[in-house]
Amino acid sequence: MCFFSVDEDHVVAITNGGGIRASIDAGAITKNDINTVLPFGNTIAVVYVTGEELLEVLEASTFCTPSAIGGYPQTSGIKFTIDTTKPYQQGEAYPDSTYYAPAAITRVTIESINGKPFSLTDTYAVVANNFCAAGGDTYYRFLSASEQFDTGIVMDEAVMEYVSEVLGGNVTADKYGDVRGDQTIIR
Repeated sequence: MCFFSVDEDHVVAITNGGGIRASIDAGAITKNDINTVLPFGNTIAVVYVTGEELLEVLEASTFCTPSAIGGYPQTSGIKFTIDTTKPYQQGEAYPDSTYYAPAAITRVTIESINGKPFSLTDTYAVVANNFCAAGGDTYYRFLSASEQFDTGIVMDEAVMEYVSEVLGGNVTADKYGDVRGDQTIIR
């Protein structure tokens, strides 16, 4: 059963890289490992945005790529390219933020969403942490989402449940050792 108000092929996930504090090696995974990776107690939220708003989020959160920033998007379901040979066109500052909206979308293109064509006008459900959903880091555009809700599910607990129930407490290199290839950076 799906609790989203969009088709499953319009559901994606984004979290800010700064919220992921460590890596996990292949092998047995403990609750302590997960807490080391996700120490902030964030909950899982869902925001509904148009393709145009999603594109703005990606443009804003990659503004300094290839340099590192905590807001860099870790994604699932979004195949996109960042062209760092083009400068970020800085617009107005986001309210109460040290980050700036893009004046234009020049660096990021979205090739597909869950293998389907991307549309600027379609509505997408973005599963994110509550920090990003509240406009943290470079995710200010999520505040203008047509709808959003916090599930109350704590991220580290959800990940641990997945590791325990789906993976049997073990992360294997054959399943998670390869780069997914959903993000391309042109330098």
